[in-house]
Amino acid sequence: MKISQIKNKFLLPVLTMLLIATAGCKKEFFDKKLYGIQDQLATIKDEGTALALTNGCYAFVDGTDWYSGRFDRMMLECSSDDGWGGNDYQDRPTEIGSMGFSNALNPDNSFVQSLFDNLYQGVRNCNNLMVVMPNAPVTDALKKRTIAEAKFLRAYYYFELVKNYGDCVLYTNLPTSSDLIPRSPAKDVYAQIVKDLKEASSDLPEADAYAAVDKGRVSKGAALALLSRAYLFMEDYANAETISQSIIQSNKYDLLPNYGDLWSVNNPWSKESLFEIGYFPDTKFSTGTRATTMTWATSDGGWGWFGLTSDLENAFKAEGDDVRRKNTILKEGDAVEGENRTYPAYNGQHTSGRHFRKFYVPIAERGGLYGNQPLNQIIVRFAEILLIYAEAAAFNGKNSEALVALNRVRARVRLAPKTGLSGDALKLAIYNERRLELAGERTYRWDDIRRIKINGKKLIASLMGPNGSFVKYNTTLSTDPVETKPHRESNTKGIEFKEGKNELWPIPRTVIQASNGTVTQNNGY
Repeated sequence: MKISQIKNKFLLPVLTMLLIATAGCKKEFFDKKLYGIQDQLATIKDEGTALALTNGCYAFVDGTDWYSGRFDRMMLECSSDDGWGGNDYQDRPTEIGSMGFSNALNPDNSFVQSLFDNLYQGVRNCNNLMVVMPNAPVTDALKKRTIAEAKFLRAYYYFELVKNYGDCVLYTNLPTSSDLIPRSPAKDVYAQIVKDLKEASSDLPEADAYAAVDKGRVSKGAALALLSRAYLFMEDYANAETISQSIIQSNKYDLLPNYGDLWSVNNPWSKESLFEIGYFPDTKFSTGTRATTMTWATSDGGWGWFGLTSDLENAFKAEGDDVRRKNTILKEGDAVEGENRTYPAYNGQHTSGRHFRKFYVPIAERGGLYGNQPLNQIIVRFAEILLIYAEAAAFNGKNSEALVALNRVRARVRLAPKTGLSGDALKLAIYNERRLELAGERTYRWDDIRRIKINGKKLIASLMGPNGSFVKYNTTLSTDPVETKPHRESNTKGIEFKEGKNELWPIPRTVIQASNGTVTQNNGY
């Protein structure tokens, strides 16, 4: 069934407009059949159709095609001090990188719209399942589990929405055509996220309780992990500490001994992973790693749309962190582990010449430029849980406990333990560890610089803008031989950042128009 057929049956005018008011290739996308999306009016006849409907709730975790979720999230991370937009010969990378805080970031921007669309489609599918499933002719056990899966996923979608757009139109059911609902305050959205995740964690099985055929479905551990992340963003450090500690003490998850194994095509569903998008070769929209094509250098058969900054590389070097640096950054002439070759010259076509290593797939394993790549994409992993615990414990004055968790992450990559730290110094060490450990994965750095406060000021405001340290580094201090050359993406990246505005993306204009002004715009747009 086409999305256009689905949307007309259940969506209120606001969300209906989300699906149709996109430009260019997005318009064509909505005429395509998407894997996992079922007719929203269809009766659940048996376990198979029930699971198909459930699978539809997962379809938007990372978008359903190149431009619906994956591309947009890449652009968000390129708005941080860790990423450049990429190559010099396509329009898209320029939009990704330099659009960050420019006038191009406006309510009419197609990428602003596409991420918003993607996330609300996920909410729609989850709400629908929770309405339909209680009356389905399946076992009570299956009803309980699938509804819990939907609650987790709805929380995930709303978490992404509230982080990036602020106050949200909050729906927990299938609205009627007459519903025109204003945005709910962010605190209320977070309250719903917490409620969904608590209920999901109570009803979901542990990951090891799933049969092989259900590998990749969300588990109790995944729900608790996302809950701990939500509490951290809410600055509820007491609950963030309690929940993350419960995961650690469960002994169901652990760090892999070798950091690089996290990114191996031969190591899916590892003990460090709490939730990941799986590669299933027989599925048309099998997820995850089309991002590999986006991040390979053009000289290596990719598009080079996401490059890493010399500022990030310097952060690795300052910490003496060779293990994570080499597993995060690939440069011309670097040895490619396991392939008996060096990484090819970038031919001057990339803003930084630093390519993202974590999504790399060996040549012999690749599925073709436009194919699905045989690499799962991790959404939540145990190292993050240790760092959530460390940060929460630090805010709660438990310095020794925070250091134990922090040093557990550092020991894996053969770094000396941090000792004797407390207060702001301890927190800064944890923030830096998050940057190095999680570099380039999802939107960790973008999220962090918008939530972390240094001396009462959001970190992003210290990095970006005319007087920002990252802008000054790129414009006056950097001597990097690649970044200092003329590129399509200017080295003044971030200079147009406006505090109190650019911490959030704008609400798409079509949404405001469709609501007759009930939905309001974010500050400054």
